[in-house]
Amino acid sequence: MQKNSNSFIYSLIIGYALIIILVAISAGIFFNYESKISKAFKDYINLTQQNYHVDMLHKASSTRSILLVKMIKSNDPFEIDDLKTQMNAYEHRIGNHLRTLERLNLSDAQMALLQAAKSKMDENRIMQMMVYELILEEEIPSAMIELVEVTLPLQETVQLTLAELQKSIAQESSLAISHYSEIIADMRSMITWVSLPLILSMLLIGILTTRKIHKAATKQQELLATLETRVQQRTQELLMDRKLLQHLNEAIGVINQKGALILSNKRFKKLLEACQIENQTSMWPCLALAFNDISIEAIQQTLSKGKWRSEVSLTNMPEQTLILDIEEIHDFSLPETYYSIILTDISELKTFQTQLEHLANHDAVTGLANRHSFNTQMRQQIEQYPDIEFFLLYLDLDDFKWVNDHLGHAVGDQFLQKLGEICMQTFTENDTVARIGGDEFAVIIRQSLEDFELANLANQLIHNLQKLNDLHATEHKVRCSIGIARYPKDGTEPDIVLKHADYAMYQSREDGANQFCIFSKSMSEHLQYLHDIEQNLHQAVKSQEFSVHYQPQYSLKNLGLVGAEALIRWETPSRNIPPAEFIPLAEKFRLIGDIGEFVFAESIRQFKSWQTAENPLPRIAINASSIQLLAGNFGPFVESTLKKYGVAANQVDIEVTESVMMKNIDAQKEEGGCLASLQDQGMEISIDDFGTGYSSLSYIKHLNIDRIKIDKSFIDDIEYNDEARSIVKAIIKMGHSLGLKVLAEGIETQSQLEILQKLECDEGQGYLFSRPLTPENFALKCLSKAA
Repeated sequence: MQKNSNSFIYSLIIGYALIIILVAISAGIFFNYESKISKAFKDYINLTQQNYHVDMLHKASSTRSILLVKMIKSNDPFEIDDLKTQMNAYEHRIGNHLRTLERLNLSDAQMALLQAAKSKMDENRIMQMMVYELILEEEIPSAMIELVEVTLPLQETVQLTLAELQKSIAQESSLAISHYSEIIADMRSMITWVSLPLILSMLLIGILTTRKIHKAATKQQELLATLETRVQQRTQELLMDRKLLQHLNEAIGVINQKGALILSNKRFKKLLEACQIENQTSMWPCLALAFNDISIEAIQQTLSKGKWRSEVSLTNMPEQTLILDIEEIHDFSLPETYYSIILTDISELKTFQTQLEHLANHDAVTGLANRHSFNTQMRQQIEQYPDIEFFLLYLDLDDFKWVNDHLGHAVGDQFLQKLGEICMQTFTENDTVARIGGDEFAVIIRQSLEDFELANLANQLIHNLQKLNDLHATEHKVRCSIGIARYPKDGTEPDIVLKHADYAMYQSREDGANQFCIFSKSMSEHLQYLHDIEQNLHQAVKSQEFSVHYQPQYSLKNLGLVGAEALIRWETPSRNIPPAEFIPLAEKFRLIGDIGEFVFAESIRQFKSWQTAENPLPRIAINASSIQLLAGNFGPFVESTLKKYGVAANQVDIEVTESVMMKNIDAQKEEGGCLASLQDQGMEISIDDFGTGYSSLSYIKHLNIDRIKIDKSFIDDIEYNDEARSIVKAIIKMGHSLGLKVLAEGIETQSQLEILQKLECDEGQGYLFSRPLTPENFALKCLSKAA
């Protein structure tokens, strides 16, 4: 009934809102037509004024000609002077009418006619003055001739032009009157069309209102007729709810303020029977008897503020876990305060939760603690026992991937399981053994041990691992590296202790296979050095603290300058750090890309500035790392930099190491494609430090390069070592046979130079010619006329 009443009210509101909208639309339309009528009327008035002024202009100009004729016929000087005064007055009127017409929004065509008439009137006025002067000089025949032959024809032209203008204005006036009439007719028609829907809407609302009232009355009778049926249905629903309550899995009871049980289902009663408390008069003490560790006072205090919930177990069945919910029933229709008690059995859920917690904290393959559990236990160890020493042993398998790849993952998993068992047997139950990675294990050793005892444990692990290798009939042996750190000596934070154990493990790996290493003070100092230099490197990249020096390259045939190699330098306030020290760290810290881009851009900028020198530099050689080439944006960066400074590609030599080129052959890496693209544009590619990698001379034919740079280590021995001289000779001959240029690095003596010249080496660089120079010193030494 309430719904229908609301619907009826909403219908009335919508109907009246529709009427208001129609009235608003009507008002808007009338305001619009009022604006149109006002504009049309103004246009008509404007055209009427235009017509009036043109007519007056026509009369004034004609009157001047008539007055001039009267002057010729008059013999009275006073009359002539009076006629002249009248002509001047009409001339003034003509000017006023012209100015007024120019302000009355004439069309372009009408304005052109007005200007033409004005021009002719100006010309006629001049001629009329000439006639007046002839009259004053009493040359009447000449004045008559001038009047008839000049002024009157001009006046006729003016009259024709004004007549044409007046005709145009009259046409516009006719159109304006017609437009005005059309607007009036449209407005009358619109009034009819707007009034009609307004009247129909009001009529429709009246009809709908009547129908709604009749329908509401009918509906009310229907509701009264069905009320008894609904009551019966509700009674049946309550009976079904009671039956449903009896068959729920939860044990449910309702008590009053005093604790008397008002309502309960079968499960609740069975629970009371199982606890032997079904005959109690109050449920509050029953709860204390039935469940372990609950306080009735605490429950009642909580209920005064809201719901009480807790996980409980039965006193006589502790293995069964339940959720106990007690909450006040908020219903103002009830005569007093009631509380609902709901007990939900979560025993199976707790079992499943325990299984999930085990999976979340243990490795699925070995059953050992996983990384998450290991980190948690180490953090708890430090928090609970901050002053107690423990050891962290970090074990990493070497070449374990071979087992998975060649023997299968099942064998690999079995190997890891056995290793986990060996670790558990090696350490005590108080220690924590965990698998924290694919082939990484860690142990928290909660024992007080000396270094020799730690060494014995580590060696025992290594020895048992070798026995484990014997289970698989293969020649391949899985080895391990072990690192050990102490708490709190080697760190007071979990991450620091783990980091130091990991570093010690890497140090043991450098000592060879199946080794262990205990973290020491020197390692801590080296880690601090790495941390400091990393921070300094980041700052150096950000502030561009690097500089570029240039070592000249010469032709060994005529000792003429053929190029220069760009070499990065890092000068700090404390010392000059050599590239061999900071470049590998920059690669490790992923800063080599930014550094490489800086060197390339700065070298190209400097090279461009040297092109205006007295002796311009022919070529610039710039080193590129594998990381730069793998980044994917090296090619576009090089192209954009060359374009920015206007340097041709054939003036640049990109130097890459032998290992980078060999990786391209073996694995077909993308950097090879990048170099090939740059080479296609005219850039030269040189292989740097040739002979120090893992390739042989036969590989040279596979390298898509333009130049070979023989490493300094071969040049150092070329004077006294026949083998070194033979290797250099073979490289030069092989390079020449493939059409490559050969450059020798590190030439320091005149004897080395002469030997290389005899071997027909093409180019060279080294301290014999020059050390790497600052840009200023390089320009002074190599690019001036004195050079």
